[in-house]
Amino acid sequence: MTFLLITLAILIVLVLYHHVGYLLLLKLFSNDEVNVESSATLPTTRFGILMCAYNEQKHIREKLYNLGSMLYSTEQYAIHIYLDGCTDKTYDEAMIAQSHLAKQNVVCHLHFNKINKGKSFGVNELIKLTKPNYDVLLFTDVSALLSVDVLNKIDTDFKDPQVNVITGVYILDDLATKEQQQYWQYQNKVKSMESSLGAVIGVPGAMFAIRAEYAQLLDASTINDDFILSMKALNKGGKALVNSEINIVERECDKQSHDYARRVRLGAGNWQQIKMLSELFNPKLGWVSFNYISHKVLRGIMPIILVLIYGLLIFLAVFSNVFLAKVACITLAVVHGLGALKQLLSIKTKWPVIDSINYIVAAYLCAFWGIIKFERGEYSEHWQRVHQTKQSNNLVIRAVKRGIDILGSTIGLIILSPVMLMVALVIKFSSKGPVLFKQLRVGQSDDDFVALFNVLKFRSMVVDAEVKSGAVWASKDDPRITSVGRFIRKTRLDELPQLWNVLIGDMSLIGPRPERPIFYSKLEKDIPYFCQRTYGIKPGISGLAQVMNGYDETIDDARNKIGWDYAYMLSTSSARSWCYMELTILFKTLVVIFTGKGQ
Repeated sequence: MTFLLITLAILIVLVLYHHVGYLLLLKLFSNDEVNVESSATLPTTRFGILMCAYNEQKHIREKLYNLGSMLYSTEQYAIHIYLDGCTDKTYDEAMIAQSHLAKQNVVCHLHFNKINKGKSFGVNELIKLTKPNYDVLLFTDVSALLSVDVLNKIDTDFKDPQVNVITGVYILDDLATKEQQQYWQYQNKVKSMESSLGAVIGVPGAMFAIRAEYAQLLDASTINDDFILSMKALNKGGKALVNSEINIVERECDKQSHDYARRVRLGAGNWQQIKMLSELFNPKLGWVSFNYISHKVLRGIMPIILVLIYGLLIFLAVFSNVFLAKVACITLAVVHGLGALKQLLSIKTKWPVIDSINYIVAAYLCAFWGIIKFERGEYSEHWQRVHQTKQSNNLVIRAVKRGIDILGSTIGLIILSPVMLMVALVIKFSSKGPVLFKQLRVGQSDDDFVALFNVLKFRSMVVDAEVKSGAVWASKDDPRITSVGRFIRKTRLDELPQLWNVLIGDMSLIGPRPERPIFYSKLEKDIPYFCQRTYGIKPGISGLAQVMNGYDETIDDARNKIGWDYAYMLSTSSARSWCYMELTILFKTLVVIFTGKGQ
């Protein structure tokens, strides 16, 4: 029994230290005065603003306008958004905002992936893409707004070479629950004191900046990406600060039920962090190590400590004569009972002490459940912020699309055979060389395989057109194009043999334009995620990009088309959107053919 009492006492001391003692130590050693040194030099830091978005159509445009209004040279920063398999209109909204920002000379890159692969994957892709090109990487959430001078403030802070991480003051919307607001008031106070010691432990994912050279890739299973990123930037030394003049305003606040669901995940993430950041136990890191253990390690194991305390109190109250244990159990039973009664009867009256105790205990119990779920392997898959479109929907669309391709190409080959014969004869008698032209193209791709096939076309150029020039795009007045070839290219008659490619399954009637492998490395280098345009989709004879922009002549043409290809891919997530898109492209294709607007 003595052993149990000693264990209980130690556990209670740990709880008191984590929630009270640590704060007292921070107050003792921290300096509350904020010294802001203004920089006499012009801002020189090159910022890459990075953001992952999954189904954020509600906020994405306003967020981009917010980032475009920064009081900082537009030549010194660029925005990169990773659109992670969005199934709503996030991409459409982002394109509208991108066009608006371009008029203000603000560079905004949209990186699209059709498949939702999770935030850690998206963050890694952005880091790999941007790390070599910027001095500082600023991570932010779509739902948070930033003060317009944030880049200037961060530029000043990073003038200190010892500073590796910067964040600001996290402010919740007025609609947030009182408990959430109190929690973040407490967190901001703690982080402010930690900041005075140069050792902020954890940053709000809504906004934080890392010196680019210290941004490290995340493990694929990472739960709390913001915490891991910011703490890994300190594992070899350096400071993490809160700039109290930077405001981060969160517009999207969780309902109470959602808040508890989030705390389950945070509990799993806090438990995972202890395993992933073992290097921060190094005492040579000074305040970083001390604050990490006192703040986050104890926070990670606190749910277990709390469960043990409750278990020991109940055991001692039932099986011993320890009076204090009986009093504690009765008190806790009354507090939790009143809380349950308040919820059951929907009582709105505030009971400050009872509400706070019940909220804290409920939050830790949620975190404890998160630890259990983590150890059961339930977080091995990436987190999806909202429900994805069912994969079965996509499979049905693919099956229907293939059926239409087979039927359409068969009918097309039969009905158009006289036209194709006439074109073949004209080509044969008007210029030397074969009637048909074969060229290697890139087809449908997925995680494990990229298809290559020979596309068939009526020859529109002279024989050996690339012997002297090498592989180049055809230009508007290309001398290599024959007189007949110019006509069949304008009317798209040169594409008719591709009906055979469709019939045998290399292509589809409608889809992204199939590109030549020889251009792929250049295009992927100049247009990030260019290869994703045929992910899970067969290239098509016609497509949204083809009818909106015509043939490619330059990399800029290909870059302009990429948005149309992504818009088409997005349509395949919804049967209704896909049907509308297919009919629209079919109509526009007929317009191109009969008006001769093709190139």
